[in-house]
Amino acid sequence: MKPLALGTCFLSLVAPGLAAPTPADVAPVAEVHHLDADDACLSSTSPGIDGACSLQALQRRTQRLAGRGGARLGFLEEPHWLGWLQRAAQRSELLNGTISYEECHLKDSQCSLESMKGKPTLVYPGGETSCMNGDDYAFAVNPGDSDKLLIYFEGGGACWQAKGNVVLQCTDSMEKGIATTGLGQGFQNKQNMANPFRSYTVVEPIYCSGDAHMGDRVQEWSDKQFPQKGYANANSAASWAKKNVDATLSNLVISGFSAGALGTMGWSQHLLGMFPHDKASVLVDSYAGIFPDGTVGPILKNWGACSLPIFSESTQGSCSEDQLSMKVILETAMAAYPKVGFGIIQSKVDGTQIWFYKGVAQSNFMMDAAGIEDPDFYSKTLALFEEYSQNFPNYVEFLIDGWVHCFTQSDLFFKTTTANPDGEISSGTSLVQWVTDFLQGNASSACQGAIEGADPSKGHDYCDKLLTPKVLNIDR
Repeated sequence: MKPLALGTCFLSLVAPGLAAPTPADVAPVAEVHHLDADDACLSSTSPGIDGACSLQALQRRTQRLAGRGGARLGFLEEPHWLGWLQRAAQRSELLNGTISYEECHLKDSQCSLESMKGKPTLVYPGGETSCMNGDDYAFAVNPGDSDKLLIYFEGGGACWQAKGNVVLQCTDSMEKGIATTGLGQGFQNKQNMANPFRSYTVVEPIYCSGDAHMGDRVQEWSDKQFPQKGYANANSAASWAKKNVDATLSNLVISGFSAGALGTMGWSQHLLGMFPHDKASVLVDSYAGIFPDGTVGPILKNWGACSLPIFSESTQGSCSEDQLSMKVILETAMAAYPKVGFGIIQSKVDGTQIWFYKGVAQSNFMMDAAGIEDPDFYSKTLALFEEYSQNFPNYVEFLIDGWVHCFTQSDLFFKTTTANPDGEISSGTSLVQWVTDFLQGNASSACQGAIEGADPSKGHDYCDKLLTPKVLNIDR
Protein backbone atom coordinates (compact mmCIF):
# COMPACT_ATOMS: atom_id res chain seq x y z
CA MET A 1 0.00 0.00 0.00
CA LYS A 2 1.81 3.10 -1.21
CA PRO A 3 1.14 6.53 0.25
CA LEU A 4 -0.41 9.20 -1.95
CA ALA A 5 1.14 12.58 -1.22
CA LEU A 6 -0.91 15.52 -2.44
CA GLY A 7 2.01 17.82 -2.67
CA THR A 8 4.10 20.19 -4.72
CA CYS A 9 4.04 18.28 -8.01
CA PHE A 10 0.28 17.90 -7.68
CA LEU A 11 -0.96 17.88 -11.25
CA SER A 12 -4.40 19.18 -12.11
CA LEU A 13 -6.66 16.14 -12.29
CA VAL A 14 -9.36 18.13 -14.00
CA ALA A 15 -9.54 21.83 -14.66
CA PRO A 16 -12.23 23.40 -12.45
CA GLY A 17 -15.61 23.12 -14.09
CA LEU A 18 -14.60 20.46 -16.63
CA ALA A 19 -15.70 16.86 -16.69
CA ALA A 20 -13.24 14.10 -15.88
CA PRO A 21 -12.29 11.73 -18.67
CA THR A 22 -14.36 8.58 -18.92
CA PRO A 23 -12.78 5.11 -18.88
CA ALA A 24 -13.31 5.01 -22.63
CA ASP A 25 -10.97 7.96 -22.96
CA VAL A 26 -8.12 6.05 -21.34
CA ALA A 27 -6.69 3.19 -23.40
CA PRO A 28 -5.65 0.15 -21.35
CA VAL A 29 -2.01 0.43 -22.39
CA ALA A 30 -1.94 4.13 -21.58
CA GLU A 31 -3.52 3.46 -18.19
CA VAL A 32 -0.85 0.93 -17.27
CA HIS A 33 1.79 3.37 -18.39
CA HIS A 34 0.33 6.15 -16.28
CA LEU A 35 -0.02 3.96 -13.21
CA ASP A 36 3.59 2.86 -13.52
CA ALA A 37 4.68 6.47 -13.82
CA ASP A 38 2.65 7.46 -10.78
CA ASP A 39 4.08 4.62 -8.72
CA ALA A 40 7.60 5.54 -9.73
CA CYS A 41 6.94 9.12 -8.66
CA LEU A 42 5.55 7.97 -5.33
CA SER A 43 8.56 5.80 -4.60
CA SER A 44 10.87 8.75 -5.12
CA THR A 45 9.34 11.03 -2.52
CA SER A 46 9.22 11.26 1.25
CA PRO A 47 5.94 11.51 3.16
CA GLY A 48 4.60 14.69 4.66
CA ILE A 49 4.17 18.22 3.41
CA ASP A 50 7.13 17.87 1.04
CA GLY A 51 5.52 14.93 -0.75
CA ALA A 52 5.56 15.49 -4.49
CA CYS A 53 2.93 13.38 -6.27
CA SER A 54 -0.74 13.51 -7.16
CA LEU A 55 -3.91 11.47 -6.95
CA GLN A 56 -3.88 10.81 -10.69
CA ALA A 57 -3.45 7.07 -10.18
CA LEU A 58 -6.27 7.04 -7.65
CA GLN A 59 -8.53 8.91 -10.04
CA ARG A 60 -7.95 6.32 -12.75
CA ARG A 61 -8.43 3.42 -10.35
CA THR A 62 -11.64 5.02 -9.11
CA GLN A 63 -13.01 5.45 -12.61
CA ARG A 64 -12.14 1.87 -13.45
CA LEU A 65 -13.80 0.49 -10.30
CA ALA A 66 -16.85 2.69 -10.69
CA GLY A 67 -17.21 1.72 -14.34
CA ARG A 68 -18.00 5.26 -15.37
CA GLY A 69 -16.55 8.74 -15.56
CA GLY A 70 -17.76 12.27 -15.92
CA ALA A 71 -17.54 13.33 -12.28
CA ARG A 72 -16.62 16.98 -11.87
CA LEU A 73 -13.59 16.95 -9.64
CA GLY A 74 -12.51 20.56 -9.77
CA PHE A 75 -9.20 19.89 -8.01
CA LEU A 76 -6.80 22.80 -7.92
CA GLU A 77 -3.23 22.53 -9.14
CA GLU A 78 -1.90 23.17 -5.64
CA PRO A 79 -3.65 22.35 -2.37
CA HIS A 80 -4.87 25.50 -0.62
CA TRP A 81 -3.44 24.36 2.68
CA LEU A 82 0.10 24.07 1.29
CA GLY A 83 -0.14 27.64 0.10
CA TRP A 84 -1.42 28.62 3.54
CA LEU A 85 1.48 26.78 5.18
CA GLN A 86 4.03 28.53 2.99
CA ARG A 87 2.51 31.95 3.65
CA ALA A 88 2.35 31.27 7.37
CA ALA A 89 6.02 30.34 7.42
CA GLN A 90 6.94 33.45 5.44
CA ARG A 91 5.02 35.64 7.90
CA SER A 92 6.47 33.89 10.92
CA GLU A 93 8.28 36.25 13.26
CA LEU A 94 9.90 33.11 14.65
CA LEU A 95 11.62 32.31 11.34
CA ASN A 96 12.40 35.96 10.67
CA GLY A 97 14.40 36.10 13.88
CA THR A 98 12.37 38.75 15.71
CA ILE A 99 11.16 36.26 18.30
CA SER A 100 12.33 32.84 19.47
CA TYR A 101 11.53 29.93 21.77
CA GLU A 102 13.58 28.77 24.72
CA GLU A 103 13.76 24.98 25.27
CA CYS A 104 13.10 22.84 28.33
CA HIS A 105 13.06 19.04 28.77
CA LEU A 106 10.86 17.44 31.44
CA LYS A 107 13.43 14.67 31.95
CA ASP A 108 15.82 17.32 33.27
CA SER A 109 13.50 19.88 34.87
CA GLN A 110 9.92 20.59 35.95
CA CYS A 111 9.83 23.33 33.31
CA SER A 112 7.54 25.35 35.54
CA LEU A 113 5.63 28.36 34.28
CA GLU A 114 7.43 30.52 36.80
CA SER A 115 10.87 29.36 35.67
CA MET A 116 10.14 30.52 32.11
CA LYS A 117 10.21 34.14 33.28
CA GLY A 118 7.78 35.22 30.59
CA LYS A 119 9.78 33.73 27.69
CA PRO A 120 8.05 31.55 25.06
CA THR A 121 9.30 28.01 25.62
CA LEU A 122 9.22 24.64 23.89
CA VAL A 123 8.65 21.89 26.45
CA TYR A 124 9.82 18.40 25.47
CA PRO A 125 7.76 15.90 27.52
CA GLY A 126 9.20 12.60 26.27
CA GLY A 127 7.20 9.45 27.01
CA GLU A 128 4.87 8.27 24.25
CA THR A 129 4.87 11.61 22.45
CA SER A 130 6.21 11.75 18.91
CA CYS A 131 5.94 13.46 15.56
CA MET A 132 4.84 11.38 12.61
CA ASN A 133 8.38 11.29 11.20
CA GLY A 134 9.79 10.16 14.56
CA ASP A 135 11.02 13.56 15.78
CA ASP A 136 11.02 14.23 19.52
CA TYR A 137 7.85 16.15 20.33
CA ALA A 138 7.45 19.47 22.12
CA PHE A 139 4.47 21.66 22.98
CA ALA A 140 4.76 25.43 23.18
CA VAL A 141 4.11 27.70 26.15
CA ASN A 142 3.73 31.46 25.78
CA PRO A 143 3.62 32.60 29.42
CA GLY A 144 1.08 35.03 30.83
CA ASP A 145 -1.21 35.24 33.84
CA SER A 146 -1.62 31.96 35.69
CA ASP A 147 -5.40 32.43 36.05
CA LYS A 148 -6.04 32.91 32.32
CA LEU A 149 -5.41 29.93 30.05
CA LEU A 150 -5.73 29.57 26.28
CA ILE A 151 -5.24 26.00 25.06
CA TYR A 152 -4.56 26.55 21.39
CA PHE A 153 -4.48 23.57 19.01
CA GLU A 154 -2.23 24.11 16.01
CA GLY A 155 -3.27 23.08 12.50
CA GLY A 156 -1.41 21.48 9.63
CA GLY A 157 -3.41 19.18 7.36
CA ALA A 158 -4.18 15.50 7.86
CA CYS A 159 -2.82 12.08 6.95
CA TRP A 160 -5.27 9.23 6.69
CA GLN A 161 -6.11 5.85 5.21
CA ALA A 162 -9.37 5.09 3.41
CA LYS A 163 -10.40 2.14 1.26
CA GLY A 164 -6.80 0.98 1.03
CA ASN A 165 -5.52 4.43 0.03
CA VAL A 166 -3.05 6.31 2.21
CA VAL A 167 -3.08 10.09 1.81
CA LEU A 168 -0.17 12.06 3.26
CA GLN A 169 -1.17 15.71 3.52
CA CYS A 170 0.01 16.80 6.93
CA THR A 171 2.79 18.50 8.81
CA ASP A 172 4.92 15.57 9.97
CA SER A 173 7.99 17.08 11.65
CA MET A 174 8.82 19.21 14.67
CA GLU A 175 10.60 21.81 12.55
CA LYS A 176 7.57 22.39 10.36
CA GLY A 177 5.22 22.37 13.33
CA ILE A 178 7.26 25.04 15.12
CA ALA A 179 7.31 27.19 11.99
CA THR A 180 3.53 27.69 11.98
CA THR A 181 2.62 28.07 15.67
CA GLY A 182 1.72 31.73 15.08
CA LEU A 183 4.00 32.95 17.86
CA GLY A 184 3.97 36.74 17.96
CA GLN A 185 0.89 37.06 15.75
CA GLY A 186 -2.89 36.89 16.06
CA PHE A 187 -3.96 35.41 19.38
CA GLN A 188 -0.29 35.42 20.44
CA ASN A 189 0.48 39.03 19.50
CA LYS A 190 1.04 40.43 22.97
CA GLN A 191 1.99 43.86 21.66
CA ASN A 192 -1.37 44.67 20.09
CA MET A 193 -3.60 46.35 22.66
CA ALA A 194 -6.72 45.14 20.84
CA ASN A 195 -5.84 41.49 21.49
CA PRO A 196 -8.12 40.06 24.21
CA PHE A 197 -5.52 37.31 24.86
CA ARG A 198 -2.59 39.65 25.61
CA SER A 199 -2.39 38.57 29.26
CA TYR A 200 -3.23 34.87 28.79
CA THR A 201 -0.87 31.96 29.22
CA VAL A 202 -1.02 30.16 25.87
CA VAL A 203 -0.36 26.42 25.87
CA GLU A 204 -0.16 25.18 22.29
CA PRO A 205 -0.07 21.50 21.38
CA ILE A 206 2.18 21.71 18.33
CA TYR A 207 0.84 19.59 15.48
CA CYS A 208 3.02 17.04 13.69
CA SER A 209 0.94 13.85 13.93
CA GLY A 210 -1.54 14.24 11.07
CA ASP A 211 -4.50 13.05 13.18
CA ALA A 212 -6.24 16.27 14.28
CA HIS A 213 -4.74 15.76 17.77
CA MET A 214 -6.84 12.61 18.23
CA GLY A 215 -4.59 9.73 17.18
CA ASP A 216 -3.23 6.88 19.28
CA ARG A 217 -1.69 4.46 16.85
CA VAL A 218 1.48 3.59 14.96
CA GLN A 219 0.52 3.14 11.32
CA GLU A 220 2.34 0.78 9.00
CA TRP A 221 2.15 2.18 5.51
CA SER A 222 4.37 1.17 2.61
CA ASP A 223 6.48 -0.98 4.94
CA LYS A 224 7.23 2.03 7.13
CA GLN A 225 5.99 3.05 10.56
CA PHE A 226 4.24 6.37 11.07
CA PRO A 227 3.40 7.28 14.69
CA GLN A 228 0.10 9.12 14.92
CA LYS A 229 0.30 10.12 18.56
CA GLY A 230 -1.72 13.30 18.58
CA TYR A 231 -3.57 12.29 21.74
CA ALA A 232 -0.37 11.70 23.73
CA ASN A 233 1.11 14.93 22.39
CA ALA A 234 -1.89 17.08 23.31
CA ASN A 235 -2.35 15.30 26.63
CA SER A 236 1.23 16.11 27.61
CA ALA A 237 0.47 19.80 27.07
CA ALA A 238 -2.80 19.64 29.03
CA SER A 239 -1.15 17.74 31.89
CA TRP A 240 1.65 20.31 32.12
CA ALA A 241 -0.91 23.13 32.15
CA LYS A 242 -2.90 21.43 34.91
CA LYS A 243 0.19 21.48 37.14
CA ASN A 244 1.20 25.04 36.36
CA VAL A 245 -1.89 27.26 36.18
CA ASP A 246 -4.24 28.23 39.01
CA ALA A 247 -6.44 25.53 40.49
CA THR A 248 -9.50 27.54 39.40
CA LEU A 249 -9.11 29.71 36.35
CA SER A 250 -10.80 33.06 35.98
CA ASN A 251 -10.82 32.50 32.20
CA LEU A 252 -10.40 29.32 30.19
CA VAL A 253 -10.46 29.39 26.38
CA ILE A 254 -10.09 26.32 24.16
CA SER A 255 -9.35 27.13 20.55
CA GLY A 256 -7.50 25.98 17.46
CA PHE A 257 -7.15 26.58 13.75
CA SER A 258 -7.50 24.29 10.72
CA ALA A 259 -6.86 20.70 11.86
CA GLY A 260 -6.51 22.23 15.33
CA ALA A 261 -10.13 23.34 15.00
CA LEU A 262 -11.07 19.67 14.74
CA GLY A 263 -8.85 19.02 17.74
CA THR A 264 -10.69 21.77 19.59
CA MET A 265 -13.98 19.99 18.93
CA GLY A 266 -12.57 16.65 20.00
CA TRP A 267 -10.90 17.87 23.18
CA SER A 268 -13.29 20.61 24.37
CA GLN A 269 -15.58 18.53 26.59
CA HIS A 270 -12.65 16.80 28.30
CA LEU A 271 -10.70 20.02 28.89
CA LEU A 272 -13.73 21.91 30.21
CA GLY A 273 -14.04 19.23 32.87
CA MET A 274 -10.29 19.06 33.52
CA PHE A 275 -9.84 22.77 34.35
CA PRO A 276 -12.22 24.32 36.91
CA HIS A 277 -13.10 27.83 35.76
CA ASP A 278 -15.22 30.86 36.44
CA LYS A 279 -15.71 31.59 32.75
CA ALA A 280 -14.96 29.47 29.69
CA SER A 281 -15.30 29.68 25.92
CA VAL A 282 -14.64 27.39 22.96
CA LEU A 283 -13.66 29.02 19.67
CA VAL A 284 -13.21 27.04 16.45
CA ASP A 285 -11.21 28.70 13.66
CA SER A 286 -11.65 27.52 10.07
CA TYR A 287 -13.02 24.02 10.20
CA ALA A 288 -16.74 23.41 10.25
CA GLY A 289 -16.18 19.66 10.25
CA ILE A 290 -18.03 18.98 6.99
CA PHE A 291 -16.92 15.83 5.18
CA PRO A 292 -18.60 13.36 2.78
CA ASP A 293 -21.19 11.22 4.57
CA GLY A 294 -19.82 8.24 6.43
CA THR A 295 -16.14 9.08 6.07
CA VAL A 296 -15.18 10.60 9.43
CA GLY A 297 -15.98 7.57 11.61
CA PRO A 298 -13.67 5.15 9.79
CA ILE A 299 -10.84 7.70 9.72
CA LEU A 300 -11.10 8.33 13.47
CA LYS A 301 -11.21 4.59 14.09
CA ASN A 302 -8.13 4.08 11.94
CA TRP A 303 -6.34 6.76 13.94
CA GLY A 304 -7.04 4.76 17.10
CA ALA A 305 -9.30 7.44 18.56
CA CYS A 306 -12.26 5.31 19.62
CA SER A 307 -11.04 4.39 23.10
CA LEU A 308 -9.61 7.78 24.02
CA PRO A 309 -10.70 9.16 27.41
CA ILE A 310 -11.50 12.52 25.83
CA PHE A 311 -14.70 10.91 24.51
CA SER A 312 -17.76 9.83 26.47
CA GLU A 313 -18.75 6.16 26.54
CA SER A 314 -21.53 6.73 24.00
CA THR A 315 -19.16 8.62 21.71
CA GLN A 316 -16.63 5.81 21.97
CA GLY A 317 -19.34 3.35 20.98
CA SER A 318 -20.33 5.39 17.92
CA CYS A 319 -16.67 5.60 16.94
CA SER A 320 -16.20 1.83 17.21
CA GLU A 321 -19.19 1.35 14.91
CA ASP A 322 -17.78 3.79 12.31
CA GLN A 323 -20.70 6.14 12.99
CA LEU A 324 -18.96 9.07 14.70
CA SER A 325 -18.90 12.53 13.11
CA MET A 326 -17.43 15.88 14.10
CA LYS A 327 -21.01 17.15 14.39
CA VAL A 328 -21.84 14.59 17.08
CA ILE A 329 -18.59 15.34 18.93
CA LEU A 330 -19.26 19.08 19.05
CA GLU A 331 -22.95 18.71 19.87
CA THR A 332 -22.08 16.43 22.79
CA ALA A 333 -19.76 19.10 24.20
CA MET A 334 -22.24 21.95 23.71
CA ALA A 335 -24.97 19.95 25.43
CA ALA A 336 -22.69 19.04 28.36
CA TYR A 337 -21.66 22.68 28.96
CA PRO A 338 -24.63 25.00 28.30
CA LYS A 339 -22.97 27.80 30.28
CA VAL A 340 -19.97 27.84 27.94
CA GLY A 341 -20.05 29.79 24.70
CA PHE A 342 -19.16 27.89 21.53
CA GLY A 343 -18.29 29.87 18.40
CA ILE A 344 -17.09 29.05 14.88
CA ILE A 345 -15.08 31.40 12.66
CA GLN A 346 -15.57 30.35 9.04
CA SER A 347 -14.98 31.67 5.53
CA LYS A 348 -18.06 31.06 3.41
CA VAL A 349 -16.11 29.04 0.83
CA ASP A 350 -12.91 28.11 2.68
CA GLY A 351 -10.66 26.79 -0.08
CA THR A 352 -8.71 24.43 2.17
CA GLN A 353 -11.80 22.84 3.68
CA ILE A 354 -13.28 22.32 0.22
CA TRP A 355 -10.00 20.86 -1.02
CA PHE A 356 -9.86 18.34 1.84
CA TYR A 357 -13.54 17.50 1.37
CA LYS A 358 -12.70 16.54 -2.20
CA GLY A 359 -9.59 14.65 -1.12
CA VAL A 360 -11.48 12.60 1.47
CA ALA A 361 -14.18 11.89 -1.09
CA GLN A 362 -11.75 10.76 -3.73
CA SER A 363 -9.76 8.57 -1.34
CA ASN A 364 -13.08 6.86 -0.55
CA PHE A 365 -13.97 6.44 -4.26
CA MET A 366 -16.88 8.90 -3.86
CA MET A 367 -16.52 10.66 -7.18
CA ASP A 368 -19.85 12.49 -7.09
CA ALA A 369 -18.95 14.00 -3.70
CA ALA A 370 -15.50 14.91 -5.08
CA GLY A 371 -17.25 17.19 -7.55
CA ILE A 372 -18.67 19.52 -4.90
CA GLU A 373 -18.71 23.18 -5.90
CA ASP A 374 -18.42 26.29 -3.76
CA PRO A 375 -22.16 27.12 -3.47
CA ASP A 376 -22.95 23.53 -2.49
CA PHE A 377 -20.27 23.53 0.19
CA TYR A 378 -21.58 26.81 1.55
CA SER A 379 -25.11 25.40 1.60
CA LYS A 380 -23.90 22.36 3.55
CA THR A 381 -22.10 24.67 5.97
CA LEU A 382 -25.26 26.70 6.56
CA ALA A 383 -27.36 23.57 7.07
CA LEU A 384 -24.95 22.38 9.77
CA PHE A 385 -24.86 25.77 11.45
CA GLU A 386 -28.67 25.94 11.37
CA GLU A 387 -28.85 22.77 13.44
CA TYR A 388 -26.33 24.12 15.95
CA SER A 389 -28.10 27.46 16.15
CA GLN A 390 -31.57 26.00 16.61
CA ASN A 391 -30.58 23.39 19.18
CA PHE A 392 -27.94 25.18 21.24
CA PRO A 393 -28.48 28.68 22.71
CA ASN A 394 -24.75 28.74 23.59
CA TYR A 395 -23.66 28.67 19.93
CA VAL A 396 -22.93 31.47 17.42
CA GLU A 397 -20.80 31.81 14.27
CA PHE A 398 -18.80 34.47 12.44
CA LEU A 399 -18.98 34.11 8.63
CA ILE A 400 -16.45 35.84 6.37
CA ASP A 401 -16.82 36.51 2.65
CA GLY A 402 -14.27 34.64 0.55
CA TRP A 403 -12.06 31.55 0.70
CA VAL A 404 -9.30 32.41 3.24
CA HIS A 405 -8.29 29.63 5.61
CA CYS A 406 -7.42 30.53 9.25
CA PHE A 407 -7.43 33.89 10.97
CA THR A 408 -6.45 33.59 14.62
CA GLN A 409 -2.81 32.49 14.17
CA SER A 410 -1.90 35.56 12.08
CA ASP A 411 -2.47 39.28 12.25
CA LEU A 412 -5.41 38.87 9.90
CA PHE A 413 -7.15 38.50 13.25
CA PHE A 414 -6.96 42.29 13.67
CA LYS A 415 -7.88 43.19 10.08
CA THR A 416 -10.67 40.80 9.16
CA THR A 417 -14.32 41.78 8.96
CA THR A 418 -17.32 39.79 7.82
CA ALA A 419 -16.97 41.61 4.48
CA ASN A 420 -13.27 41.00 3.86
CA PRO A 421 -10.42 38.93 5.33
CA ASP A 422 -7.66 41.52 4.94
CA GLY A 423 -9.30 44.77 5.94
CA GLU A 424 -9.36 46.28 2.44
CA ILE A 425 -13.11 46.72 2.78
CA SER A 426 -13.95 48.78 5.84
CA SER A 427 -17.56 47.62 6.14
CA GLY A 428 -18.74 44.64 8.13
CA THR A 429 -18.28 43.40 11.68
CA SER A 430 -14.72 43.36 13.06
CA LEU A 431 -13.43 39.88 13.95
CA VAL A 432 -11.24 41.02 16.84
CA GLN A 433 -14.14 42.97 18.35
CA TRP A 434 -16.50 40.03 17.84
CA VAL A 435 -14.08 37.67 19.62
CA THR A 436 -13.66 40.17 22.46
CA ASP A 437 -17.43 40.35 22.88
CA PHE A 438 -17.76 36.57 22.52
CA LEU A 439 -15.40 35.99 25.44
CA GLN A 440 -17.68 38.18 27.54
CA GLY A 441 -20.77 36.25 26.43
CA ASN A 442 -22.14 39.21 24.46
CA ALA A 443 -21.76 38.12 20.82
CA SER A 444 -24.29 37.53 18.06
CA SER A 445 -23.90 35.55 14.86
CA ALA A 446 -22.31 37.77 12.21
CA CYS A 447 -22.46 37.72 8.41
CA GLN A 448 -22.26 40.21 5.53
CA GLY A 449 -24.76 40.01 2.69
CA ALA A 450 -28.43 39.82 1.83
CA ILE A 451 -30.35 37.72 4.33
CA GLU A 452 -32.04 34.90 2.44
CA GLY A 453 -32.87 31.22 2.68
CA ALA A 454 -30.03 28.79 2.11
CA ASP A 455 -29.93 27.78 -1.54
CA PRO A 456 -26.92 26.72 -3.66
CA SER A 457 -28.43 28.44 -6.70
CA LYS A 458 -27.87 31.78 -4.96
CA GLY A 459 -24.09 31.37 -4.87
CA HIS A 460 -22.25 32.17 -1.65
CA ASP A 461 -22.52 35.92 -1.08
CA TYR A 462 -25.70 35.81 0.96
CA CYS A 463 -26.44 35.23 4.65
CA ASP A 464 -28.85 32.61 6.01
CA LYS A 465 -32.05 34.04 7.43
CA LEU A 466 -32.20 31.15 9.92
CA LEU A 467 -28.83 32.16 11.40
CA THR A 468 -28.96 35.95 11.42
CA PRO A 469 -29.49 37.38 13.91
CA LYS A 470 -28.76 34.87 16.66
CA VAL A 471 -27.71 36.12 20.08
CA LEU A 472 -25.40 34.04 22.26
CA ASN A 473 -27.37 32.91 25.30
CA ILE A 474 -25.32 31.75 28.26
CA ASP A 475 -26.77 31.61 31.74
CA ARG A 476 -23.56 31.84 33.74
